[in-house]
Formats: sequence, structure tokens, C-alpha cells
Amino acid sequence: MTWIASSPQARREQFGRFLLGTGNIGGIAAVTGPGIGLSDSEGLDLIDRAIAEGVRILDTADIYAGGNSERVVGLWNHAHPDSDVVVQSKTGVTGNGPDLSPDRVRRQLRHSIDVLGRVDLYTAHAVDPNTSWADSLPVFSTAVESGLIRAYGLSNVDEAALTSALETADRLGLVRPELVQNSYSLLVRGDDRSVLPIVASEGLAYTPYSPLANGILAGRYSRGEQPAKGSRASTGPRVQGFLDDVELMAQVQEFDRLAAAYGVTPAGLALAWLFNCPPVTAPIIGISSSVQWIGVHEALRFEWTAELMARLDELFPPR
Repeated sequence: MTWIASSPQARREQFGRFLLGTGNIGGIAAVTGPGIGLSDSEGLDLIDRAIAEGVRILDTADIYAGGNSERVVGLWNHAHPDSDVVVQSKTGVTGNGPDLSPDRVRRQLRHSIDVLGRVDLYTAHAVDPNTSWADSLPVFSTAVESGLIRAYGLSNVDEAALTSALETADRLGLVRPELVQNSYSLLVRGDDRSVLPIVASEGLAYTPYSPLANGILAGRYSRGEQPAKGSRASTGPRVQGFLDDVELMAQVQEFDRLAAAYGVTPAGLALAWLFNCPPVTAPIIGISSSVQWIGVHEALRFEWTAELMARLDELFPPR
């Protein structure tokens, strides 16, 4: 029983060029507070704009903004009952650490369906060291078989966790996970030699998040600037390490110059790389202001070349 298309090209057509990440509605990911994230009305406007731009999948999670992200996506979904947009949510990240215990997954799925109106794709948001795949995957598999969801996936998995999950599903005769959602960008390429070969060989969809590395690949911090309070970078756990890495930031400055030579913004070039990266089905893009659509449009129009791919692989080799 599968929902996601079997070939890479068919998967890209099924998912569209990119997914809309809604983790910045009401907060940013798990962080909330005054001045952080979009308001309800701004979030609803963002979804309207994204649908007009061709988005087919809205991505959220039960942890995002203390539940506000799901709530606003649910408001939009209930107001558009005839929409064919696909709703994806995730569970497993909590304030006390990962939790994929079966009863909690069942409870959270019911809650997300109530709030969102429906959940089409459901994803284990993290690996839970205290719950085996043999315990958690049957809950996801049963949800597919019963028609509660169309498919499920795994997020923040390394090679060992992904291999184990697939082997467990096969051994127990379960519906398999069909997608992987990990952090992946020119600055974060750990999946190149580990997870992505499995994604390709097993025919999984790959929908990476943080394609601009929390704004570092958007040219915002190339001259020593620090993230403003309430920005996406101010909440990213890896951002300060990137900014303090002198060698890496010199590479980012060279990347900025390369983008300028091609007549696009750094964000446009970074997204174009992902759009043309063969293992990637569609990246998840978070938009917090209308000007950020410029980079998306540049990436969609960009005339890609093998030479540029090789240049970027040289500048940012898998690490």
C-alpha cells in the first residue's frame, strides 16, 4: 500500500516544486513569544499566497508554536473544504525530549486531525531512543491501512535509524515509511553519503527543511551581522556555530559573489541548487515576508548547468 509515486520525476510532480513550511505561524518551530513568528492573519495570507504560487503541500507539526501552527492551518483548511491541498503534520518532539510511544502517537494523531480537519501525511518528527520502531511503526502503519492518513514518513533520521525503520517495517509486514524529512542545504550535507543513497535505492520521497540554513545562505549574515531577536536564525540551534566558523563564512561570502555573478540573490541560488539536486523531491520553504518570494521565483526560473553544480560541490563539499 503506497501513496507516494514510485519514480523520482513522478514524485516531484506529485509534491510540486516546494512545500510550504508553516512552523513560523504563531512562533518559530517550538519557540514562541512576543514578536516571534507571524500572526494568525499573516499566516492565513501566507497560505493563500503559497497556494496561488503552486504549493500543493502544507507542512506543520503538533509542536510548532505551541500548537498555533496547526490551529491556523486548520482554520485555512476548514475555510476551504474543496481544496485538494495535502496537509502534512508531525509528532514526536516534546519539551521533555522525543516521544513516539504508541499511545501518544495515537492520541496526537487524533488531536491533529481534529485541529487540522485531516492529516494526509504523518511523520515521526524525531527518533525516540526509548521507543523501538517495532512499537511505534505499527501505529503509523495502521493509520494508513485504516484510511486515517495517506502515508507516513520519518524526520531527523540518520542512516542507521532509517535502515532500522525500513527493516522493521518489512520484518513485521507493515506499511513502509514513504518519505524522509531532514535538514539539508549547501551548508548541511551530511545526508549525501548516508541517507540519500537509501532514499534513492528504496524509492522514498525526500523533502528537506532549512534550505537556506536559517538565512545564512540568504546573504543576511555574510558581513558579521548577528541574528535579530525573533528571526529564524535567532532560534536555530546550529546558527551560532556557523557564524563563528571563519572558514565557513568565507565560503558563504564566495557563494554570495557567485550568486551576484549569475544575477540572482544568494537565496535564489541556494534554492535553485536544491530544485536541481536529483535526490531531492521538494524542499520545505518557510516564508515570513513577501520579499522572500523573490528568491523562490529566481530559483524556479534559473537555467541550471552541470558546471554550476560542480562549482557548488567544490565550494561546499559534503561534510
